[in-house]
Order: sequence, then structure tokens, then C-alpha cells
Amino acid sequence: MQRLIAFFQPLCLALGLLTTLPMGRLIATPVSAADSGRSVLCYPVVGLLIGAVLASAAAALQGVDAVLGAGLVIALWVLMTGALHLDGLADCVDALFAGHGRADPARTLAVMKDPAAGPMAVVALVLLLALKSAALIALWPQLGPVLLVVPLIARAAATLLMATTRYRRREGLASALALNLSRRDAGVVTAIAVVLTLAFAGAAWGLAVSLAALAVGLFWRGLWQRRIGGYTGDVVGALIELVETVALVVAALAMAAWA
Repeated sequence: MQRLIAFFQPLCLALGLLTTLPMGRLIATPVSAADSGRSVLCYPVVGLLIGAVLASAAAALQGVDAVLGAGLVIALWVLMTGALHLDGLADCVDALFAGHGRADPARTLAVMKDPAAGPMAVVALVLLLALKSAALIALWPQLGPVLLVVPLIARAAATLLMATTRYRRREGLASALALNLSRRDAGVVTAIAVVLTLAFAGAAWGLAVSLAALAVGLFWRGLWQRRIGGYTGDVVGALIELVETVALVVAALAMAAWA
């Protein structure tokens, strides 16, 4: 049993960080540096598990009104992730507006550490959740395949960002992860995630979702490269939320165009 738990340590670490599942008893301490790095490679797996739960919930709710069903799916989504990524988005928005557009890395990083959320952060969270809900409603009749892969591709984007970008804090939630992450392995995992997205969602929707993730990932990485010269844990969390939202909206627009 101990060997089996040790084998799944990276996945347990990823589940413990990215979800509200009680993984504490399954995580051996102290956590090895190698397991910390490998846990990032498991992010897409966590995304696929989240997507499977959400798709199952949506299938079970197909008999209810689309607005109510979408609201319940969003609530489950937030509950499963503990609003961790939403908190990252709020911190990033506050940090972006704190310097009035000026690239002041020290000021930006300081604002990110402030637990308080400013008005712009609140507006951003409301808009993001509204867009997610609207996209779910639009996709409701055919939601399952898209909802299965969107959390997967979003966390693959996070893995790729962490593997290709400098971590900007000496200490922090993502510091041990960043130091022990293989760029080559991250590229392989991301490629597998794209293949699974195409397989589960179909070529058309899978391609649309994957391209949306790529576009958001490149934009977000470039923005924070200019602003602070790298990324923080908040940047990663915000990226996951942004990719999920844009991918859902693109999928909904694509369905409308094909109808």
C-alpha cells in the first residue's frame, strides 16, 4: 500500500493543490523535490478528472432548465477548486491596475500578496463567472464533450507556462514546483493533452478549444513577462480561469456558427 501511495504521490500533490479533495493523509511528508516537479505534470490529469465530474453533473441535469443547470455546474466547479484560481485572477487584476499601466515589478508583486480585493478585481470575477455561465447555457444541449476537455486543456496551459517561464518569487507556493519541473516532460504532457482534447471533443471543437488555449496562454505569458519578467502562482491560477472561460465562449460561438 505504501509503495502504491508513493507511486501516486505527484498526482496526490496536484489534487491536493488544485482541488478541495482531502488528500492530506495520502501525501507523504516531507515532500521530495522530484515529486514536487512531477506534480505539475499531473495538472492536466486533475483537469480531466474535474471535467469528468462536471460533464457527469451536466448530463444528470439535462432535464432541468438550462439557466438553473448552468448555475449548478458553475457552483460545483467553484466548490471543487475552492475558488483558488479565482483568487489568483483577482490578485492579478488588482496588480495590473495598481501601477496604472506602468511596469513596476516590485509594486506589482507586493499588490499580488495583498489578500484584499479591489473593485476592479470584483468586476473581473463577476464578468468571468457571467461569461462562463452564459457559455454553459448556450452549449447546454451539447455540453458534455466540451465540459470534459476545457479543464484539461486549461491545466495543460498552466503546466506549459510554468515550464517555459521564470518564477518570480524566491519563496512561494509554486517555488518548489518551478525548480523541479522538466521542460521536455511538460511539452510531452501538453501534446498528450491536446490529443485527448481532439479525441474527446471531436476534431472541430477540440481544435477550437486548443487554439483558444494557445492564444490566451501566449497573451498572458507575454503580458506578465513584460510586467514582472515571469510568473507567480497567482498568474498560473488566473491563466486557468481565463483559458476555461475563453475556451467555453469560443466553443459556444463555434456551435452557433455551425448551427
